[in-house]
Amino acid sequence: MKVIEFSKPGIENVHVADRNLEGSGIKVRVVKAGLNPLDYNLIDGKVVYNVNPMPHIPGSEVMGIAMEDGKSIKKGDRVIVYNRIFDDSCDMCYSGNEHLCYNGGIWGVISNGGYSEFIRIGEQNLFRVPDTMDDNTAVSVGIGALTSYRALKLASPLVNEKILVYGAGNTGIFTVQIAKQMGLHVYVYSRNRSLESSGITVFDSVPEDFRADIIINPLGGKLFSESMNHLKRGGRIVTYGVLTGKIADTDIANIYTNELKIIGSTGGTRKDLSELLSLMDARHFDLPVYKEFSLWDIKEALHAFRDRINGRIVLNL
Repeated sequence: MKVIEFSKPGIENVHVADRNLEGSGIKVRVVKAGLNPLDYNLIDGKVVYNVNPMPHIPGSEVMGIAMEDGKSIKKGDRVIVYNRIFDDSCDMCYSGNEHLCYNGGIWGVISNGGYSEFIRIGEQNLFRVPDTMDDNTAVSVGIGALTSYRALKLASPLVNEKILVYGAGNTGIFTVQIAKQMGLHVYVYSRNRSLESSGITVFDSVPEDFRADIIINPLGGKLFSESMNHLKRGGRIVTYGVLTGKIADTDIANIYTNELKIIGSTGGTRKDLSELLSLMDARHFDLPVYKEFSLWDIKEALHAFRDRINGRIVLNL
């Protein structure tokens, strides 16, 4: 079968190769794959994870068609991959936090991923796509939507609270829509003015006196410190990314005198994903697509990802 692989980091090193289908579990024909910051940075050598094996097949976000029956998955089902590898034998797994498994990691990072014609993966990592969901939205659930949903859950939102979301990329778009379904008043710091048509207040500069109950800030760096100045007393800030850097200067006195809560979030659990799919099945979600490419035009897609302004990039087979 054809795959995308690289032997050392760098966009110039990515190429199409022939591989035998390996692994165990249900065979899935890949229909679409997402190209997100994780994939881009993995290929470009800018990740905080250990990449294995080499040569490596990237791709942590795929949607496809089951080619075999499982216990609950049936041949012909549209499926997405829950992209966490876990051993189901540590205290994290026992407590339902398999995404934090000590011996696990991200599928497509610590293992070969889904930039290929077919994959084999255990049924515990496959989720059926609701009939109401289109393919481009489905392929974006495993990382973009799940990351957003988990971050919001950990913030313990209450109806009518104010939330300020930093960035309106893939996760940001999902965060905004999920937050609205949760009954929150949503504000966004972004250059993406298109959200205003949905009744969202968009800031290109957050007013100095603006305060929110919840802040979602995956951008990191200096924006993290700045954003904490916009939390109400007792407010919560959630982080799951370091796009502008992983080091931030923080006013510790501001944290304890105002009892601010800093929450780290990463990915999500299978329970989170099940809840999210039910939510998205019941309500329509919009996800703008910037461009679609053939998976075999991966280099062109990677360059477009670097230069994109709004919307996500989808790879088709």
